[in-house]
Amino acid sequence: MNNRLGLFLSVVLSFAFSSLTYAAPHGFYLTQQQRNLNALFNTQSTIAPSAQKVVYYGGPVLSNVKVYAVFWGKNVDATTQKQIGDFLAATVNSTYMDWLKEYNTNIQAVDGRTGTSQSIGRGSFGGSITIQPTHTGKKLTDADIQAELDHQIEIHTLPHPDENTLFMTYFPPGVSISIDGQSSCQSFCAYHEGFTSATHGNIFYGVMPDLGGACAWGCGFNPTRFDNLTSVSSHELIEAVTDAFPTPGDKPAFPQAWNTTDGSEVGDLCAMKETQLKTQGLTYVLQQEFDNSINGCAPGPYQNP
Repeated sequence: MNNRLGLFLSVVLSFAFSSLTYAAPHGFYLTQQQRNLNALFNTQSTIAPSAQKVVYYGGPVLSNVKVYAVFWGKNVDATTQKQIGDFLAATVNSTYMDWLKEYNTNIQAVDGRTGTSQSIGRGSFGGSITIQPTHTGKKLTDADIQAELDHQIEIHTLPHPDENTLFMTYFPPGVSISIDGQSSCQSFCAYHEGFTSATHGNIFYGVMPDLGGACAWGCGFNPTRFDNLTSVSSHELIEAVTDAFPTPGDKPAFPQAWNTTDGSEVGDLCAMKETQLKTQGLTYVLQQEFDNSINGCAPGPYQNP
């Protein structure tokens, strides 16, 4: 047996027997290992992206996203701390955002409910913020992250969110994150979520594990870790804009916004397909996103300003 094939099969089969569930759409950027596993067990739609479209389920979008880079403590990768803010600032004020107007919500949802009457446009960057998390463990659940974000808003380290605020949260090496029985680097590279705080209203956030260590393989094939991070970040950013309240499973419903009928978001349909953003002499790696108007992935490249 070919050694590479044998290694692939052993990884797939060992993961299959060690995992209780296979990752369902939940705002996830799946690892390549998980994509292979899903294909092997046919747990995701086999419809080609060009044969499906996203439809509107009645939930909110982020009209003019105001994104913050949130660093989970001082040990987040130094390159990420230094460069991710500039990337986010350039991305949300670029042509990458302009065509998303096709996902405006001044329409009727598939279940007949009235849409939220929002229009998607360019956004802004609110700044980079390093928090001192009260949860200092190396294993976090999504509930831990929600509680921490709520607390950091309460103590005014993070700003009080409005309907456009998105906290893109970056984690240090060695931190494992779990949600819905799935673990970072094993099943997913990143995800986005939203919840309603009892005191601070809707809170929308992205969870971006460090892409070294166990995440170094399967979360991108670019020459640098930072290029993989910008690609993954753009996936979650645009999915948060077009589907602020993702839910698990393959049967999307309100309060979700734009999904395929089996629960895939605009980033999922174009995962691992990349493009570029050019700005002020720099070039960033972005992921392509699904464009309903062409029934395929919007190819780019994109420009700022």
